[in-house]
Parts: sequence; structure tokens; C-alpha cells
Amino acid sequence: MVEERPAREGADTPLRTHPEWADRFPWLVQGTTARGDAGDPFDLGLSGTQPVGRALDRWRALAAAAGMPSVVHARQVHGADLAVHRCASAPGLLVMDGVDGHLTRAPGVLVTVSVADCVPVSVLDPDHRAVALVHAGWRGVAGAIVERAIARLAHEFGSAAESLWVHCGPAICGVCYEVGPEVHRAVTPERDAPSEPHPIDLRAVIVGRAAACGVMGERCTISMHCTRCAGDGVVGDTADRAFFSHRAGDSARQMAVLGVRDA
Repeated sequence: MVEERPAREGADTPLRTHPEWADRFPWLVQGTTARGDAGDPFDLGLSGTQPVGRALDRWRALAAAAGMPSVVHARQVHGADLAVHRCASAPGLLVMDGVDGHLTRAPGVLVTVSVADCVPVSVLDPDHRAVALVHAGWRGVAGAIVERAIARLAHEFGSAAESLWVHCGPAICGVCYEVGPEVHRAVTPERDAPSEPHPIDLRAVIVGRAAACGVMGERCTISMHCTRCAGDGVVGDTADRAFFSHRAGDSARQMAVLGVRDA
């Protein structure tokens, strides 16, 4: 289990990063934004009730903190389609339609996915400095979005599965995520589904699927953070939770980010 750490102590932008990746790959930008200031949460959602201008100010702050001029996002549809970004767009935020994952090796392009319980999955190929970031809810996992990202990295950039690193970021945990038999059948068809709602550990399923694709087990990591609880299945007060959770009643959204710095 990985405990993400602040990208920079005392920074205004609450970005939490994978500590081993940050130390091992200094050319990489990776992380998940957190709730931030309880009085002024760092909500990056573009379709909620907050003023769009306020959200865009936070997006600009995130891009500046990451040092990435071009930022890519998409309207997510809980599917398994991926977009490949081969070059940087004009400086600013590009919002696409209808994809739940992004691939790039273009320096200066920060790809993002919105999460508030679903799993942000970062896939890294350090040999080719190529990355994939996917939004993996249960429908995306059932649709093999992680496997598709791994295969697409191989097709686009020559990435070998055994060279990849995979990290499942802050998301709802296997204690909190109770779902019906139909979800179990869709996500783990090889197992007998329970007859009534029962928890499922979506991040463990994703790691198993990545390993089945050839990713080495020691290069697959899972965040210790649950977006809904403190690790005990009990939902705490809003001020006690570091991340937004849809199941806990939050309408706000955090962003997972991934990209390659300019040389």
C-alpha cells in the first residue's frame, strides 16, 4: 500500500503524489488532487453547481503547479474508450467528449481524469517515457479499460508489459464499495457472484488484471487512501476526509493527473 505525499510541502495546490515514482522518475508528473482547504475545497468539477470561472482558476493553478502548459480532460462516460495525444495542444485546458482514458508521450501534456470514488489508474512506461491514465469505475473495469490501455501503449509506443508500472490511486476501498450481484458478475466473471449486495475491492481486481497482462507484481501498487473512509469502513466528517467521495455525499471532484515534463 502506498501513502501519497504532497507534491510540495506548503503548496497552495493540494496534489498528492506516489513517493517512489516521484523519486525514481523526476521527469514524470503524477498524482491526485485532494480536498484541500475545508473552507474553500479544491473542487475541479466542471459540471457541478460551482461557478465555472472558479473551477477554471483551480485548473490554471494545477497546470502552473505541475509546470505543464497543455492540459487535457474529457467528459467521462464510464466506458473503455481511449484517446492518444501525440503532441501538445495550444496552452490551456482542452476538454474532449466521450473518453475515459488518455495516452501520451508528448512532453508538456498533462492528461487528467475526474474521480470521486472510481479508481484513477496510472500506467507508466519509463523505457519510452510514455504514460496512460484511465478512469476505472466498475463499468470501465468490466469493459477492460486497463487491459486496453496496456495494449494500446504497446501498439502506439512499443511498450512491453513487463516494463510497465501501474498505480491505483485514491478510490473507494474494498470495505466501503458494496455492490449488487450484477456488478460482481461483470467485474469478476470467473468467480461465483454473491446472491445479495456485497463489497468488492475494485483496485485489487485491477492489479490482478494488470498482472494477467504481464505487468510484474512488484510494479503494481495501490493507494492506502479510501475516498469514503479512514480505512475502517466508517464515514467520517467531511473535514476528516482528504478526498471527495460521491458515496459520502460530495458533489465535488478531484483530478488524477499524469504527464511527461519537457526535457
